Amino acid sequence: MKIFLTLVLFSYSTYAFSQAPIGQIVVKTSGAKLTVAEAPNSAELLKLTKGDTLSLLGIVFPSGSSSHRMKTEFQGQIGFVSEYFLQPTFTSSAGVSTTKSLLDETKRIKRLEMDSIAKVKKSIMSQEMAEYMAKFEIDEEEQIRINDSIADAMLANIKAKNRAAVESDQRLRREKYIKKYGTEVGEKIAKRTIWIGMTEEMLIDSWGNPKDINSTVTRYSHRKQYVYSSNQYVYVENGVVDAWQD
Repeated sequence: MKIFLTLVLFSYSTYAFSQAPIGQIVVKTSGAKLTVAEAPNSAELLKLTKGDTLSLLGIVFPSGSSSHRMKTEFQGQIGFVSEYFLQPTFTSSAGVSTTKSLLDETKRIKRLEMDSIAKVKKSIMSQEMAEYMAKFEIDEEEQIRINDSIADAMLANIKAKNRAAVESDQRLRREKYIKKYGTEVGEKIAKRTIWIGMTEEMLIDSWGNPKDINSTVTRYSHRKQYVYSSNQYVYVENGVVDAWQD
């Protein structure tokens, strides 16, 4: 089917009349050039000037383009030139100045060719889509299994990284507080433990800063209530923990 489309596209890439001149056409402005091929960016054969008279051989539509170019002969060179640089009419072999009928017929044939190409493309696309969907249905269960395996592997990898990060954080925390307080106290604080008699600084190292602190100062003491949550309080008197409430 793809080979057939290639042949169709090749056969319809241009539309041209016979090499016998249809008539004469005049260059209307400077800057025109005669090119080797029908594509606008193809190599230049000759530069044309205003007033040059060319032999018109036909009209072509470059593949993939909606605009047309004139196939002409000038000074023994056959090439292509944009209609933009040419007079809107040409003198036919019969002596009649016209381009309308020629262009209309060329455009009509071009439309038929493009319709044929579109139908072939649509047919091929439909067939390829059907083949793809059939294969997809066959492979769907296997694809789901593969996707699940990939997802499981990614999740395991994330968990491993998180676990490694937590273990690293715990190790560094333990080393920090053992160095600061010694092994026994440092181990407790590293595990976020609190106890009666620990200092206010130890409390903060173990549980972190509270949400709020309520202070009561009397003649004989300075009592603080550390608020960690709506039902979790730690009481510190004169810098030492003496009670807590969960």
